[in-house]
Amino acid sequence: MMLYPSIMDLMEKAGNRYSLVIAASKRARDILEDAKDEMANIDGARSITKAVEEIAEGEILIVNETKEQELEREAEYQAKVDALEAAEQKQAEEALKATEPTEAE
Repeated sequence: MMLYPSIMDLMEKAGNRYSLVIAASKRARDILEDAKDEMANIDGARSITKAVEEIAEGEILIVNETKEQELEREAEYQAKVDALEAAEQKQAEEALKATEPTEAE
């Protein structure tokens, strides 16, 4: 039994499952709010189905992090890692100096 839309089609639109779930749930909430405003009778399951169909049809665009944003985030993370490693190295060197005998002894 094949369900429409297929998860593979949806993954192509979203890029990853996390983005797909977030986008579908946000759109489903919007659909429920619109239905309340219009006094329409729609339940949560139907709003999710409609949201997923809209994503599959390309009516909803899911924008993920750009490559530049990803690279920037990774560079910031690496800078933090490098700073921590440098601080640990300096601390280790200072501890080593403190334990070395001096020439006067």
